Amino acid sequence: MCCRVSSRRLFRKEKTMTFETSNFISRRYQLQAQIVAKRLPQVLQQRGLEAAFAEFLLTSTQGMVLLFAILDLPRIRRLEAYTTPELLHHLSTDLQGLPVFLSNSNGLRYAIPLSPLPRLPKVIPFPGVADGWVQLGVNHSGETISQPWSKFGHLLVAGKTGSGKSVFLRLLAYQALAESAQLLLVDLDSATFPMLTNHPALLTPIATMPQSAQAAVERALGECDHRAGLYMQMEGYPESLDEYNRTIVRQGGDPLPRLLVVLDEFSALMTSLGGPKSSFANRVAELGWRGRKFGVHLVFAAQDFTKQVVGQVRDQVSAAVCFRVRSLEAARAMGCPEAVRIPESRPGLACTDRWGLVQTFYLDKRIFGQISPRAVLNRQEQELVERALNKAEGKMSIPLLVSWGMPERGARSLVERWELRGWLRQDPARQNARFITPKLLEFLSNSQSGQTASSESSW
Repeated sequence: MCCRVSSRRLFRKEKTMTFETSNFISRRYQLQAQIVAKRLPQVLQQRGLEAAFAEFLLTSTQGMVLLFAILDLPRIRRLEAYTTPELLHHLSTDLQGLPVFLSNSNGLRYAIPLSPLPRLPKVIPFPGVADGWVQLGVNHSGETISQPWSKFGHLLVAGKTGSGKSVFLRLLAYQALAESAQLLLVDLDSATFPMLTNHPALLTPIATMPQSAQAAVERALGECDHRAGLYMQMEGYPESLDEYNRTIVRQGGDPLPRLLVVLDEFSALMTSLGGPKSSFANRVAELGWRGRKFGVHLVFAAQDFTKQVVGQVRDQVSAAVCFRVRSLEAARAMGCPEAVRIPESRPGLACTDRWGLVQTFYLDKRIFGQISPRAVLNRQEQELVERALNKAEGKMSIPLLVSWGMPERGARSLVERWELRGWLRQDPARQNARFITPKLLEFLSNSQSGQTASSESSW
């Protein structure tokens, strides 16, 4: 249930402002919402910004009372000025510490929880790979926070030792490997990714020194150059990895994998290689703006970030994930000032500038030995593969799947996804029907079914 107050009433500067009566939201929260709705425009005006609010929405969901201050985008001239970490911190401070989050799921709005945030579980085991998606954790409403790889973009991640940062970075790498992605990893202390040493998905050995980290960035830029050449040769001049892969698969070629680049201890790297104005910083920034088109995902990670370091990459990232950090300055630099209040007893709990508080999924590092299509395929899909191999010589065409009882829409979706992964390919010698490729057979033969990892958590 929700209550609305129109901006028309607010901006006539009436002495009082009322919300519609609601039996589901107490009078206390309605009064508090009125106070907040009056203060927000005043803070914006203090910073020289127009108080461009379309309306305020007071809503109650799953025991939480939230006020959404919805911005009127056509009236806003400089959108970036309304989304800076400094402004969010100013709003929160003016509201006596109430957290203020950005929400862009429907336009642009500020989300202010008026009731205490519910406690999230301390440990939420990773539920398993979702084909084509990155799963990050669970928010205060119990919703799984996930993004399709095609829209994942780049991430900024901060957290001191024991906060859950390393587990989170491994969670991303695990899902990338399950997606058949390639990896470029920088791990200066060799503590985050030792289980991936010499992994075949690595484009270069894991970088453990600043110089090898610099070489890894150059290797990623070289991959962008390579893919740019392939795009130029492709009919229709694709503008994204998915567009390129759909075209190359139709032509009988191999799709390009995504590339996950993790730059751990990025602040230390920046210092070692010349600082925020160095050539290394410029090359990283170039990789950020070039990489998205070519399916390159960058993760900038460190124990903390200064405003100067963040400034080089902030415009490149789609979200910031901040675990427990040492100082308020570091939390503010990330745009997540509330992160400084995360207690030491809550590893894996992160403040984000996009999804609010999130308990990130826990992934046991020993599970890396089980990465294979069996970690991606559900039971029905595994049975379809076995049936295709045993009864149809590996054929998996849409008509065949439909004849086995699969809905046509589902069959078409499965075939298209698997073609993009290089698991199916049309065979001109067999009426252009689609067949399982050696790539999938190799993965299946290497799968280690039957292995289990301990459920005990060790952040």
